[in-house]
Amino acid sequence: MKRVLYLLFFSGLLACNPEKITTQIDKDGVVTEKPFLWKSSISDGVLATGLYRGFVVDNRGVLAMARRKSSSYTGDGEDYLQLKDIETGKNLWSWDDFHNKNAGSLHRSIGLDRGTMLLHDGSTTYWINTLTGTTIWKIRNPELTLTPYPAFLGDKYFFSGNSIQSTQKRRIEPTIFVGNIHTGKLIQSTSPKLGNEYAYINVDSMLYRGSMLHIEAFSRDGIDYLIIPHTEPGPKDQYNHTRGYFGLFNLTANKWIYERIAIRPDIGGATACLKPIIHNDKVYMTSLTTVGCFELMTGKEIWRRNLTEMFTGFNDFILAEGKLLLNGDNAILYCVDASTGSLLWTQKSSALTSDLFFQDGVVYYIYTKYLLAVEVLTGKLIWDMPSPDIKVENRHDSWFSGFVTGLPSKDGRKGKIFVSTNYNVYCFEAVN
Repeated sequence: MKRVLYLLFFSGLLACNPEKITTQIDKDGVVTEKPFLWKSSISDGVLATGLYRGFVVDNRGVLAMARRKSSSYTGDGEDYLQLKDIETGKNLWSWDDFHNKNAGSLHRSIGLDRGTMLLHDGSTTYWINTLTGTTIWKIRNPELTLTPYPAFLGDKYFFSGNSIQSTQKRRIEPTIFVGNIHTGKLIQSTSPKLGNEYAYINVDSMLYRGSMLHIEAFSRDGIDYLIIPHTEPGPKDQYNHTRGYFGLFNLTANKWIYERIAIRPDIGGATACLKPIIHNDKVYMTSLTTVGCFELMTGKEIWRRNLTEMFTGFNDFILAEGKLLLNGDNAILYCVDASTGSLLWTQKSSALTSDLFFQDGVVYYIYTKYLLAVEVLTGKLIWDMPSPDIKVENRHDSWFSGFVTGLPSKDGRKGKIFVSTNYNVYCFEAVN
């Protein structure tokens, strides 16, 4: 009996021993397993959903969504935030002030600024001290139906939502709201020009005129601007009856510079644009499987590329080393020349993925249950690794899920990559 207990105890230690992880490389030179620098728990036993975009906060901690068993009999888990030391994985603080304890994924709903963090979840917005992990203020605006994707500029943040006036008229028509990061107070700003020809009554007996998700803010020559994409109903076409447009709004002068620029030709339908990418004098926009490049200050089209004939879309895109990387819901990662729109290479991907993270010539992302690293210059696959939880904790129900982020190489030291699973956050030495 003692021998059995000893063997069980020893095997338990072995299952939690990171020394079991050694570097493994397949026949194509792809790393399929490598040791981690540290791991840190984000769960007390329930599956955590995590963040889908990673954040390194104040250059000292990596932000993670943690989950614990619910204090009620009906809940399936309660969410809270942890800041983990970038060197050790030790928790620097925990923040547990969600209005709704089941927060889910905070996808692009976080903005960092000088020791503070703005976080938006559902109808509640929070301003948090990232040095202490305490709430500075929190405000609920359930009457505005705010989208979960704010834009940030200086001490202001911007949401799209449905105004009180529109709701009273039983209409769905997008409006921009401007918030003060110091007080949380929201002021109604502007609305895009919407067409009325194809507006319709939806299942909630509301007149649907259009919607907005992602917007972006920037400053130029002392003037503040918003790039504002929106969708609205259109005639039935190849895929759906939706049209996508964008405009440029001068916040300083409170006027539109241009409006209703089509993101894709008026054929084939549309989906909501991902957050626009602004680079120098250009802005990049998406709709369904189309990506386009436009002059920032005029809206004039430079090039436009449709990457597949499938009825699908993109779940993330980034600009890296003069290339656009677009993660398709059709399980393909596309690399496009940002100057011409030419397709350079493709790589495997998944609709079940993290946001893309670029660092030191490599793009990292979660592909279903695996962590991938791909060389941006060539599209070569470098990493294709399952979760270490399988070996170190004997958890076959855990895989990479949530976010990837990192710190670049510096002073001769390799960079670091931080990635979440259903139970832990891991730190790896980066490719470069």
